[in-house]
Amino acid sequence: MEIGFFFLYNKLKIRMKTILKNRHSRLAMTFVEILIAGFYMVVVFTIGWLISSSFTGVKKVRNYENAMFLANQAVEAVRAARSNELGTDKDKGRNTLLSDFNTAGNPYDKDPGGFLPEVEIGGIKYIRKVSIEEVPSTNKNMPSCLKMIHVNVSWKASEDNAPVQLEIVTAHCDLW
Repeated sequence: MEIGFFFLYNKLKIRMKTILKNRHSRLAMTFVEILIAGFYMVVVFTIGWLISSSFTGVKKVRNYENAMFLANQAVEAVRAARSNELGTDKDKGRNTLLSDFNTAGNPYDKDPGGFLPEVEIGGIKYIRKVSIEEVPSTNKNMPSCLKMIHVNVSWKASEDNAPVQLEIVTAHCDLW
């Protein structure tokens, strides 16, 4: 039994030496393996960067959508109103749609459909300015029925606090 044990011990000892010898020869990586690992790291970091920058792009688009909504709200309200209800920048009337857009003290401003000059959506403050100008008539005998409407929505970008503006210009004609 002692011979069998000695024989098994020697065989195990030889096997351990070959395993250790082979292990020490593969401790380092080859240049090709390093290049492939580096390439994989570049690909993973690029995918991560693209995903994170797409989140920033989504936030920018959402800010523009909110500004577009506020500008379109003003344009649609102007289109729905009669020309004598609009007012102009020169006649600063209190009972006009223009004064409703540019002041926050009207009784209907507290409703969801109210026209506030400053609106905060998602932590970003949007400032909407509406101006209405009469377009002069080219014919001296006919009054002008055309008004030019400027809607300007401004806010600060969430990623770098840079001021951003959206302006819509349209016309309103009195057909009544």
